[in-house]
Amino acid sequence: MVDYFYQININDKTSSLQNQAKTIADFSHDYFTQSSPDLSLLHSISSDTGLRITLINTKGKVIYDSSHDIYDMDNHSERPEIVSALTSGLGSSIRFSKTLGINLLYVAVPVYNHGTLLGVSRTALSIAPLEASYDKMRNNILLAFLIVTIIAIIVSVFLTRRFTNPIKQMTVDAQKIINGDLSTRMHVNTSDELAFFAAIINRLTSRLLRKINESQTKAHTLSLILDNMDNAVILLDNRGIITQINKQAKKVFNIPSDILHSYSINCIGSTIISDTAQQCAQENNSKKITLRMKLSTDKQHFTEKTFIVYFAPFTIENDQSVVCVFHDISLLQEINDRQNIFVGNAAHELSTPLTSIKGFSETLLDTDLKDVDTTRHFLNIIYDESCRMQHLVKNLLQLAKLNNADYRKQLSLKNIDCAESLSKITETILPLLQKKQQQFSTDFPDKKITIKANSDLFQQIFINLIENAIKYTPEKGTISLAFTIDKNNVIFTLQDTGIGIAKNDLPFIFDRFYRSDKSRLRQDIGGSGVGLSLVKFLVELFDGKILVSSHLDQGTTFTLIFPLPDND
Repeated sequence: MVDYFYQININDKTSSLQNQAKTIADFSHDYFTQSSPDLSLLHSISSDTGLRITLINTKGKVIYDSSHDIYDMDNHSERPEIVSALTSGLGSSIRFSKTLGINLLYVAVPVYNHGTLLGVSRTALSIAPLEASYDKMRNNILLAFLIVTIIAIIVSVFLTRRFTNPIKQMTVDAQKIINGDLSTRMHVNTSDELAFFAAIINRLTSRLLRKINESQTKAHTLSLILDNMDNAVILLDNRGIITQINKQAKKVFNIPSDILHSYSINCIGSTIISDTAQQCAQENNSKKITLRMKLSTDKQHFTEKTFIVYFAPFTIENDQSVVCVFHDISLLQEINDRQNIFVGNAAHELSTPLTSIKGFSETLLDTDLKDVDTTRHFLNIIYDESCRMQHLVKNLLQLAKLNNADYRKQLSLKNIDCAESLSKITETILPLLQKKQQQFSTDFPDKKITIKANSDLFQQIFINLIENAIKYTPEKGTISLAFTIDKNNVIFTLQDTGIGIAKNDLPFIFDRFYRSDKSRLRQDIGGSGVGLSLVKFLVELFDGKILVSSHLDQGTTFTLIFPLPDND
């Protein structure tokens, strides 16, 4: 508005100056044509009106100026009001006058004499008072506006706080409730709709807290059941992604908590589970499968587990999910597998000598027994096979008895002289060594060394090992037995120059009925596969350890380590 009125005043002054410039132009012809005109009239007009009057010829030279010496003034041909006056008949501009040092409003009109252009008549008026007046008016308006604005803000803040403080407090309380603090209650004393709304929210929060406490109690009870049950439980969504697991599942499958909601059940190593779960969800029916899988115990070792997996579908927030319960039957499966293997191997080992006995017995029955040499040969075979079967049954019975905890408790353990016990064994196996012309050497310490064991069972350990060495060492081979003592243990070493054991077979030679396909059977050497299993059982019974190293066609070395008995 100030600018609008300012512009109106400028337009009025421009119009006034235009009229005055035209009046001056009408009587100023002589000033352009005479060399020494009378300037008193122009001086009088300028003095009376306060105008600055300037006459400029067509070349831009100032021939008269009421406020300044014309000889010190520049050429005015490029002044905007002069250019406009010469081209359009009227020119005006507002600019700072370097000559007078103030803002002036300039108006210029052309001066003609009988149609001939003589120059330009220009009038100018200072607009400094006008600008000062309007600046003051603008400042007053701005000040008033500022005062009104400050008052309005103060009133607005007061009124706003009066109405918004209860809302802010309710917002703070609501945020606490959202964050889980259901004990928070809203206190609004406005006696209006906000107070009623706060009371409704308080009642809602109380009911919600009660329901949540009930749900948490049930959830805690269920969580305790799930975390302390022996079965692994995994919850899957309809895409087969793991969403929840219990402690047993983490332990069995090595599932870290950070994979929840990100990884498929396939990460535990089986796609059958995912496929069955998806089928269960699609058909909305429970399912059961038996699953055998390998699970890693660490980065380098794996163990095989057998599970009966139960699948049950249910719905959570309109999304179909499936709960998988893994019932570990690995121990039962292992017992069953071992039982089947044991029965099969025992039947196989017993059937071999029985077949020989039956075959040669039938041959003897079908002959007239006149060929004494043949009859004796067949009877020797029947006798050897009977001894072999008796030895197998004896070892099996020995293992069965040792597996009985009550029998092991009845064993008499005492300190026995190692050298003395091993010397007795040497006398026992001497006929077997002579039969195959094998060399047997011993290296025992001179001093008496004892270990705590059962004398008969201790001898049984080395009888089995030495008989094995004799059996798998060719004729004229070498077998050596030695023992030494270190700080805490007695170390026995039995070494032969036999056919050796393949590297892949070494981890299994102490398993019952195991015999190497590559080294043992290819040599057509009989064996029950029970002797080494009995040896290991007896060694561990006396708190010892047994180690084996071997190379094919070079020989085998068994190392037995027993702890020294206590000084008491």
